[in-house]
Amino acid sequence: MPEASRKESVSTFYRPLRGITVTHIKQMYDLYASFYENTALDVFMHDLSKKSGVILVTRKSDEKVVGFSTLTCFDLQVEGRAVRGIFSGDTIIEPAYWGSNALAATFHRRVVIERLKKPLTPFYWFLISKGYKTYLLLTNNFYNYYPNVRGGDARYRRVTEAYCEALFPEAFDRQKMVLDFGHDYVRLRGDVAEITPELKAANPHIAFFEKVNPEWRRGTELPCVGSCDYESVLRSCVDMPLKWLRKHVLRTHRPAGIEVAPMSPSDSPWQDTDVLPDGLDRQRAS
Repeated sequence: MPEASRKESVSTFYRPLRGITVTHIKQMYDLYASFYENTALDVFMHDLSKKSGVILVTRKSDEKVVGFSTLTCFDLQVEGRAVRGIFSGDTIIEPAYWGSNALAATFHRRVVIERLKKPLTPFYWFLISKGYKTYLLLTNNFYNYYPNVRGGDARYRRVTEAYCEALFPEAFDRQKMVLDFGHDYVRLRGDVAEITPELKAANPHIAFFEKVNPEWRRGTELPCVGSCDYESVLRSCVDMPLKWLRKHVLRTHRPAGIEVAPMSPSDSPWQDTDVLPDGLDRQRAS
């Protein structure tokens, strides 16, 4: 854990869009622009206007925004059946504050709140991935998700198609199952989240990400979905205590590929890419 993260206290909280101040937005954009190329404030504002709220991480000493994650919830019809989802937009935190579970815990509370609003309606986490680190949030925290290196995910593909057609109809390539916003679209800076042969050899999920989104370097996004189903919650009641034992007592918990992955601003702000402490964390595939 970086030294600064032990010395600097932060506050993490959710705010609906109407509760975000101009100062918040300016600091959010400055942080965003430090990670991405081809950025513009008007594009950032347009994207933010489509969200329903933001999780903010602020430094207690001066209330400066040092991290954020944008969110929105909505309902869809998939093959005549109602489904509901929470969509994660940009999630960024300054490297000095990596290692805290505060952002993940706040996100978890939002998932629970939204899930309980319609407990009988299938509920999903929607996200789009510019780089492999975001994709690993999905593979490391869900039992049932799309796209999946093991396949068997036709139902989740249909859900993914539905939300892409609802949110990004102009960019969605149904054949390739990617979002292509063009060559001038925002993309990760050149030194962020590079995929090396060593990484692909060490972690099959990273190799799979590049296979299904081969043009990620120019900014194509991989649309993904994770199922927040009750089966996963029950299975995790067994898995989570075992993981805690491996991580804190046996010291054997180590995500595949981490030993060859360079530290960069894209390394997960959710700590070890384990994002949902609500019963959706799963045992990693070898």
